[in-house]
Amino acid sequence: MNNNEATIFMDDSSWVWEFTKVALEKFGHPFIKTSSHMHIRQSWNRFHRAPFIIIHWEGKHRTGGAIVEEILEIAPHFDVSSRIIIITTNPVHEDVVHFSELGITRVIRPRLREKDLNHAIEEILQNLRQICGDDRSPHRDDIWLKVTTAIDCAPNNPPPAFINKITSIIKKLQDPTKKPIPKEIEALASLNMKTGELKEAESLLLKALDSNPNYFRGWNRLIEIRRRQGQHAEAYALLQKMQMQNRSSAKRLVAMGEVQLALKDHFKAESFFRSALDKDAWCSNALNGLAEVTFAQNHLDETRQLLSKSSLAYKFAVKLNAHGIDLARQERYDEALEHYSKAQYVLPQQEKSPQLFYNIALCYAKWGRPVMAKEFLELALIKEPNYKKAMRTLDGLKTTPDRALQEDLDVA
Repeated sequence: MNNNEATIFMDDSSWVWEFTKVALEKFGHPFIKTSSHMHIRQSWNRFHRAPFIIIHWEGKHRTGGAIVEEILEIAPHFDVSSRIIIITTNPVHEDVVHFSELGITRVIRPRLREKDLNHAIEEILQNLRQICGDDRSPHRDDIWLKVTTAIDCAPNNPPPAFINKITSIIKKLQDPTKKPIPKEIEALASLNMKTGELKEAESLLLKALDSNPNYFRGWNRLIEIRRRQGQHAEAYALLQKMQMQNRSSAKRLVAMGEVQLALKDHFKAESFFRSALDKDAWCSNALNGLAEVTFAQNHLDETRQLLSKSSLAYKFAVKLNAHGIDLARQERYDEALEHYSKAQYVLPQQEKSPQLFYNIALCYAKWGRPVMAKEFLELALIKEPNYKKAMRTLDGLKTTPDRALQEDLDVA
């Protein structure tokens, strides 16, 4: 794939593709057409260089909304509003809401009549000229995008110089003769969230939402605050409210499942994760969430199957390792080893980290089974030959066992 090639997500050679191809050929930019079930994450290093992406919203294998949600999951700061063009033949109200939630602004609505198709072709060309035009002067929205991206990319507790600079830019963008708009208020709230001032952020977000109840980015920020504060029931109520507006989002169904897991209701969590997979069978966060439920139910074969499909299985591996560490630190070595045995069974081969093998080894060592401990330390070193902690512990078991037993489990 050429680094400059555009990406077109369309599943068949219907009339939608035919008129899109006419527009692309008129524009003359190189492109590659791929199906909606392409694994985006594995190919992201190629896709993210595309100057523009065109997506057929009513995909045969996967909806356009699911594709954009995965793009934003991989690259939360991808410029959806400028670089993605959606082609939709029959949008309903929920689709319009979904566009707004995702930040999509370039939407083409073709109709199967020659006059309408010619108009749609011209619309596509107009959007492509705007996206690829070298002489396009920076727009106010471009500056806002840079500001929100800078805030989103900033670490927690950013330095004062960064906060002062961003605050100064926001003030310059504001019109002093008008009341602050939701976008401006939400940017300041997001900055407060980065500095841990959640109450102040919440107050600002409520002000923004009072001004515009349909400002979906504000609702999502408020849900994030509720979850960070451990107010899972309140977060769930807000998620339900947004779900009433748009039932098409697999991402939100996953969030509802995660909240139910936090509330210890595995039955509801399972229902939401399965609903998310009904929307998007390739949704890795839904696969991981359902795997967490089935693992707790001891349905290990199903867990293994789910994780084999997930491109984020490593996240679940981290959770499994952390739980094993908790058990071992409570000196519940038999339970820890049983847990790790199940973890080994369900995790894909590439996610069986050297740390996992190291922790199993240390459990065996502390439980008085040095032979098994050495075997797993050797496995850890096969995975990571320069794993110094494993080397040290293995050498210690051979020479000074008491000192080796003082080693701590590996969280990383």
